Amino acid sequence: MLRVADLDTHGEWVPLDVGPALLPAYCAVTGWSGDETPAGLASVVGRLAYTRGRPMPPGGVLREISQTTRGKVPADGRWQARIESTVVGERAGRRRVAIVTDLRDADATPVASVQFLLDWPAGAE
Repeated sequence: MLRVADLDTHGEWVPLDVGPALLPAYCAVTGWSGDETPAGLASVVGRLAYTRGRPMPPGGVLREISQTTRGKVPADGRWQARIESTVVGERAGRRRVAIVTDLRDADATPVASVQFLLDWPAGAE
């Protein structure tokens, strides 16, 4: 189970290979057909980055999500992520956690920064 302590990469960039099929699958599911890169894909990759394949504990709530786009999504599905997390308070026994996921392609070209604000479930580490 994912813990708050597992989120942060402590300033390190970690590789994240989501595969080349994610971009066309995202476009198919969302109906995106524009020539520009779909901005929402970086939010999906940002979440995949901070969970790194581990399930979220049940009972959490996504409060906010925002994104700054800086470049094109890598078509080959090879990303790098740097994740910073901070506990910013507590409410009703749930810790409020702010997560910033900076994303770049495999050549270190910036792609996006995605900010998440979560209420971490009570009783979860």
